[in-house]
Amino acid sequence: MNSLVRGGRGSYPFQFVTEGLQELRLFACFAALKLGIVVLFLMKEIFLSLRYLLCFISVIIFFSLGCSSNKELIKSNATAEPQQIPPIEVSEYILGCGDELDISVYRHDDMNRKVRILPDGKIQYPLVGEIIAQGLSVNQLRDKLREGLLKYFVDPQISVAVTSIGSQKFFVLGEVNKPGAYQLDRPKTVVEALSEAEGFTLDAKPSYVLLIRGGPSNPKPIYQVLDMEKVFKNIDMTQNLALRQGDIIYVPASEYANVTRFFERLWTIIPARLGFVAFSIK
Repeated sequence: MNSLVRGGRGSYPFQFVTEGLQELRLFACFAALKLGIVVLFLMKEIFLSLRYLLCFISVIIFFSLGCSSNKELIKSNATAEPQQIPPIEVSEYILGCGDELDISVYRHDDMNRKVRILPDGKIQYPLVGEIIAQGLSVNQLRDKLREGLLKYFVDPQISVAVTSIGSQKFFVLGEVNKPGAYQLDRPKTVVEALSEAEGFTLDAKPSYVLLIRGGPSNPKPIYQVLDMEKVFKNIDMTQNLALRQGDIIYVPASEYANVTRFFERLWTIIPARLGFVAFSIK
């Protein structure tokens, strides 16, 4: 009995030391946790500073490149003559793929046909067969049909009328609300084309609209810069040119929109990855 009491009293100092070591370890863990939080907070501040520094450097680089490119553009424009699109000459309509035609022969109603020019540029007509209609005028096609029907009729009187225009198109691209291809089914101007595309977006630069003319097959198309602000503010209709087949209207973005999009793209690449850990811990 006495030995058990002595043993219990003798083990008390060891128990005190063990409890002290446990408290010391617990204190050390809390201290390490606080130190980790402080380090993460400092890392967050460093990342924010790097973000602002990177933003400042990017602005300097962006505007320096923009200024240098503008200087080169000014120099090149000073040496080169400005391109001017010549006025449209009124000429006979040229048929193209997608056009619908109404062909009739006087006193021969059974030869009346409504045909569409196929993608290969051809049409099918009774007794004549295949005819390449693309690239011909209405009068030229009429003469070809008459030549083919002379074998079967005496002096056939043929009428060819265009009922639907599907080959004449123009394109509106860039900062418009509805970019795409549009039918040039009647004489149209740049203002009418922009209205069909539902106008400019908020990021558009109306003072620098490009009208590109020449068509896809022309290796050296011509272009002209149109200031549409003069049209709408100063009623300067010299900028409102008439359109032709294949014309491309391109509305560029403003400098402010370019800067905004640049930084939106930059934030998705760099700062979001650098600050992810710091922001998530906070």
